[in-house]
Amino acid sequence: MNYTKAKIFNVTLKNLRVSVGIQNTNQIDKNTVVLNEFYESAKDQVLKDYDWNFANSYRELALTGNIPQNPKFLYEYDYPNDCLFAREIIPYSDSADIVEFEVAANNNGQKVINTNQTPVVLRYTKCIDNETFFSTEFVMALCWYLAFLAAPSITGNRNIQNDCLTVYSRMIAKAKSINASEGFVKTPDNCSWFDVR
Repeated sequence: MNYTKAKIFNVTLKNLRVSVGIQNTNQIDKNTVVLNEFYESAKDQVLKDYDWNFANSYRELALTGNIPQNPKFLYEYDYPNDCLFAREIIPYSDSADIVEFEVAANNNGQKVINTNQTPVVLRYTKCIDNETFFSTEFVMALCWYLAFLAAPSITGNRNIQNDCLTVYSRMIAKAKSINASEGFVKTPDNCSWFDVR
């Protein structure tokens, strides 16, 4: 099913027990204005809260040329512009340990990734702005989290707000079980990420 921002807003309003929906997201009524104010923050937070398959992305990172401020690490890499949450650095092989890294700010105030591996392929949650890419589980969770943020302004009812957060937590737990069962990847002993260079 293809989702739109307007559909997401209407489901959110139903979650808030508001019977009147919206026609489009450019309306200037109170409910639409409030939902627009919270939408981007809610979307990004729900993307960060779980490792959603549809937002999964990989990128070989570029060295900044700087020495990390943290002496524990040898290499400093650029942080991808479309990255919402850095999940892992792909190890060279199945037998390799999990690659340790940190997200930090360098001397220039830029967001960077520090690690001891080179080269580096980062797996991360990508910022997705096109609602047609959203999975059903993500949309349902987003509608409850958006309802949680908007509840004080739209309903003024803290009990409804608390209920929305409770349901959101359940939706994330359900999504984890569904999302985790989709797909299987066995990484070969000699990882090919770096062989194509």
